[in-house]
Amino acid sequence: MGNLVSIIVPVYNVEKYIHKAIDSILNQTYKNIEIILIDDGSPDNCPAICDAYATQDHRVKVVHQQNSGLAASRMKGIAFARGEYILFIDSDDWIEPAMVEDMLLAAEKNSADIVVCDYKIFAGDKEENGEVQQQSLDNSWTAEKFRDEFLFDNYANFMCNKLYRIKLLRGTTIPDIIFEDLYVNAGLFAKCSKVYYVENSYYCYRVHASFTNMTQKTRRKYGLFMAWREHERVCREYDCPPLAYSGERARKAAVSLLVINEYTNYLSTEQKADVEMYLRDNEQDIARLPFKYRMQWCFFKYMRALCVVCGSISICFDNFKRWKYKK
Repeated sequence: MGNLVSIIVPVYNVEKYIHKAIDSILNQTYKNIEIILIDDGSPDNCPAICDAYATQDHRVKVVHQQNSGLAASRMKGIAFARGEYILFIDSDDWIEPAMVEDMLLAAEKNSADIVVCDYKIFAGDKEENGEVQQQSLDNSWTAEKFRDEFLFDNYANFMCNKLYRIKLLRGTTIPDIIFEDLYVNAGLFAKCSKVYYVENSYYCYRVHASFTNMTQKTRRKYGLFMAWREHERVCREYDCPPLAYSGERARKAAVSLLVINEYTNYLSTEQKADVEMYLRDNEQDIARLPFKYRMQWCFFKYMRALCVVCGSISICFDNFKRWKYKK
């Protein structure tokens, strides 16, 4: 029968797309799977839809919880998983029929802890002629080479186009931030002993047109800072070449975050203090950042009122893009 594969699907407010996602999993050529649907307090008909699938197929398990976010849903799914391997699928996406079988075969033939596949991008409700995102990964690379390529963010740090051996994920904390995939994959690629690439675009990723409001923009900046600081930590722990690159990205994100937060006031007191302390601890490296960031850091230290102006201009620019798109 082969090893059990656990497929974790966080579900929230996607009744328009959820059937496509679940059906694509049930129709996999590999049958020894369990499908863990995490209903994250969805306000639409998704809870009932998930329960209906569970009554139709014993492989479907449903967990209902109060709304806790994507990270908590994935963590809950990992806790419930019984498989040797785990796949993550977003509930508005879908997968090709041979994804599980081919990626599992690649993992077992090559003793891989992580298997990566290509993916296709679909705009909005479009479900045909997706844009193939082919990666130039090379299976002759060492695990360290794969690690560094993903730490440099040369390839998509999504969790959804990857099959993970569950032992990698045990004990892993997924933070409640935007860019949690970027954050988590740093440690996973550093810990794994073998990575394998399957050159097929099995994952179908639906991209929705969106524009950030004040809160979302600051959350994105904070998520980027947290993710790149984690990359920097991993690089230092494992003595990886991307250390300087990750540190620069973390400091750029931190400076931009503090400036825009002066206008949005999104960060908690503890979060703001943490970001500011990080920059002060690395102040000697800020001098090597591009002029834009050095100037913003000076604004933050000596002219906070200018940070408010810069933050408001950034938000106004986003609002203009939203208005222009709607026209």
